[in-house]
Amino acid sequence: MKRWIPVWLLLSLLLCACGTVSPAPAEESSTPSVHEAPVPEVTKAPTPVPVVIRDALYESGGYSDNLGNSWDYLLRIPMIETAGEDAARLNRELFAALDPAVKEAQSSMADGCSLIVSRVDYTVYVNGQLISILCETDTDWGFESYYTVNYDASTHSEVNRTELLLRYGMQDEEFLAKAKALVEDYFQEHYSTLPRDDFYHDRHDRSLDAQNFKEDCCLFVNDSGQLCMIPKLYSFAGGDYYYHIFALNGSL
Repeated sequence: MKRWIPVWLLLSLLLCACGTVSPAPAEESSTPSVHEAPVPEVTKAPTPVPVVIRDALYESGGYSDNLGNSWDYLLRIPMIETAGEDAARLNRELFAALDPAVKEAQSSMADGCSLIVSRVDYTVYVNGQLISILCETDTDWGFESYYTVNYDASTHSEVNRTELLLRYGMQDEEFLAKAKALVEDYFQEHYSTLPRDDFYHDRHDRSLDAQNFKEDCCLFVNDSGQLCMIPKLYSFAGGDYYYHIFALNGSL
């Protein structure tokens, strides 16, 4: 025969086990089981701190040198406005990379000289939590140079070259093969009528050399989610080389 524990004894056991007892609701006639586990509290993950890209430096206007030559100039340096070691380091690196060109323009204007650098600017591309900052420096003689930063807003950390390639399912070898194919196609499309002499092969071979696609080849993600690269294309006229932006196939 089953033996039932009186209600007052069960309450005494609960008092000893828990220290306090919450009275049962008036409409309930039975006592809750001592084996019933409490429902865990549901918590939400904290919302990531918003990441804002703003100007660390901004100057713009019109300028005329002592000879009467005139320019419209724009000088901007970006910064990542959020906490974290990576953001602080990247901001220092951005400033170090772009400030010499800014100072070149400021110095020329202070001395009344012609502008060599007329524009230092940047574009921000956002793809989900991935932020790419494409910085461009333009000279009066048509040479553009670039500097890029890739940053994950959810982890507040830099996305380095290897990590960015992995997001597109590529190792260095696969990237190199695609990069070379794009530059080869460019040469075939734009220089097909040039004689295949020693100078052509020098320009072609240096443009497709593996070293041209290493660390100094900037990577970023554009507004269509495409991975882009900026290698040197060795020139047949003018400067020794110019940078060119290529969008690789595929997107995030």
